[in-house]
Amino acid sequence: MNRAEEKKYDILCVGSCVQDILIDGMYPESFGEPVTVLDSVLFTSGGDATNEAVVLGRLGNRTGLVARIDGGPVGEAIYHNLMEEKVDLTYVLKDETSRSTTAFVILGKDGEHKFFLHKGYNEGISLDEIDMDMLGQTRAVCIGSLYTSYRLDRGGAKILMEQAKRAGALTFADMDHDVENLGPNAMDAVYPYVDYLIPSIDEARYITGTEHEKDAAEALLERGAGTVVIKLGGRGCYVRSRKDAFYVDPFEVDAKDTTGCGDNFTAGFIHSVLGGKPLYESARFACAAGAVNALETGAHMAVRSERQIEDFMKRFPQKTIER
Repeated sequence: MNRAEEKKYDILCVGSCVQDILIDGMYPESFGEPVTVLDSVLFTSGGDATNEAVVLGRLGNRTGLVARIDGGPVGEAIYHNLMEEKVDLTYVLKDETSRSTTAFVILGKDGEHKFFLHKGYNEGISLDEIDMDMLGQTRAVCIGSLYTSYRLDRGGAKILMEQAKRAGALTFADMDHDVENLGPNAMDAVYPYVDYLIPSIDEARYITGTEHEKDAAEALLERGAGTVVIKLGGRGCYVRSRKDAFYVDPFEVDAKDTTGCGDNFTAGFIHSVLGGKPLYESARFACAAGAVNALETGAHMAVRSERQIEDFMKRFPQKTIER
């Protein structure tokens, strides 16, 4: 048995767990009509940590989710949805005093989307509710995401990642918009304990105050992140480590729904890194996972296996982007 097999988990995903309601067929002109018949409505689990956990499980990783859900109908619906996935729910806390957020996702005709949140309360797992012994049982920990992990965003994330590194785990952190107005420097204490930081370009611009991805990546390395992977949406991604810097071009697809593509990208990247792939190949696999997700409705409905992504990469070309 090798050292990886001695661990119970390949990855623990820590952070947000919400309900997604995806609505297709509601457009601006719909509000001028007395009745609109929708094309589809999908009720499912969501949130960055949840999406990443589901996709990582489907890719073949031993995955656990560390999150809080409410004890009411929304929480029950989320939990039952996740029971169908290859995700260990041991560390999912059901709390009668909280209410989980419901995200209404309105799909556009171009595959883009808009979020409307019915915000919950008492959300997010707190540091004192996390069994820190679990850090010795996992190869890696991912926070999904900084700025939407609520209680962890106020100091707990730094301690969690610091303890994870001390336990010998690789650390990853996704990022989201600053919905609670914590400020662009709120996570500065976390970055020195993050091996791989994976923001979108908009998030990277916000926290660094710079416009270009190269400048943003440089600033985040200076703040202590080990490797920075900036998601560029339809332009692929930019990767900067202490010794490498490169772009990866996107795969060409006719996007049906881009909800959760960034989370699928993150999951694909983590899967490849844990599989021992080189940094470039990990980023390329991540781009493919994000592209596959865009082919179906929902934030974690399209990716089903590693083989599926590998086959996709053989069949679909990458679009050459002039940088």
